[in-house]
Amino acid sequence: MKGPYRVIDANRHVVEPPDLWDKGLEKPYIGGDAVQVDMGQGTVTVQGRPVMKRQPNPMAHFFYQETYKDAVEAGFSVESNLRDMDREGIDAAVLLPTLGLFAIWSDHIDAALSAAMCRVYNDWLREYCEKAPTRLKGVALLPLQDPAEAARELRRAVQELGFVAGFMRPNPIIGRRLHDPAYDLLYGEAESLGVPIVLGEMGGSVLHQIGTDRFDGVFCREAVLDPFEMMLAFMSFMGHNVLERFPDLKVGYLGAGVGWLPYWLDRVDEHWGGFFGVDAPSTQAPSFLFKAQGFASADPWEKTLPEVLEECGERTVVWGSQYPLPELATLFPNELDTVVDDGLLTETQKKAILWDNAAKLFHIS
Repeated sequence: MKGPYRVIDANRHVVEPPDLWDKGLEKPYIGGDAVQVDMGQGTVTVQGRPVMKRQPNPMAHFFYQETYKDAVEAGFSVESNLRDMDREGIDAAVLLPTLGLFAIWSDHIDAALSAAMCRVYNDWLREYCEKAPTRLKGVALLPLQDPAEAARELRRAVQELGFVAGFMRPNPIIGRRLHDPAYDLLYGEAESLGVPIVLGEMGGSVLHQIGTDRFDGVFCREAVLDPFEMMLAFMSFMGHNVLERFPDLKVGYLGAGVGWLPYWLDRVDEHWGGFFGVDAPSTQAPSFLFKAQGFASADPWEKTLPEVLEECGERTVVWGSQYPLPELATLFPNELDTVVDDGLLTETQKKAILWDNAAKLFHIS
């Protein structure tokens, strides 16, 4: 707990062992070079081709190493994660990948290998979560190269492994955007299972990412990337008749903060309801759909939460630390102070953001 508040971290990352797939892949991939990870060089290759662009590795920086010293020295073990959660005041965490944000995300990876890689990751994450099952909750990595297989893996992950959501990147893969009808099998399965689909982004992917065609520097690319990719993902789900067809499906936008939401809801509604909305596939206002079926994670450094809640409603916001990504390093382990000490938030609002909303979405008690 953080003071009087129970806390669910809805955007926390595991750091996978670099030999995860080398050791875990099944035949015909076992013992080969299907997946190669070089943490020192910051590279991941699959079937001989990179799935991660070469860029500076912030985890090798002295400040990062000192900030997360316990976790680094422990190899980001589950025990070190739990110790850090105790330091932060976090009771439970929804766990997203780190290497898994890149490993399967390339057009060249065949569907069978992608499915095998997802099974290895999900099985490993289940073992990780079993060390503290009431506190650690897994999110399934899904092989989107084959949407039918992705639906089957989500079902296995939820029913057999105890996971609480399925993960997708917002970037198109094999030419499919998030509103492609091929994904209806996956969305229908998530709706049937009663688990949300959550979206997350990270720079360095070989998939197309907004801003990479304009900026060379990390500063500009990273500042632009997350919120604008989430805006585009919003248009797929809330602007292309996806949520109307799956009225019990919940969709979460993680890692981009929530400050973009009031502006984007106003702008998209303006176009949906006006002259430019004559070809809009959605039959209901995007803001209505988001408030009914969407949610987003607030970042620890955000200072506009009262305004976001006023415009978007208390139900739509959860809280996420982004641990152990470098963005958090300057605030860790006191990142909850921004919310807990915000005098403009009511007690009810703080409880909703820090526990109640995520507990309902991810079925955490």
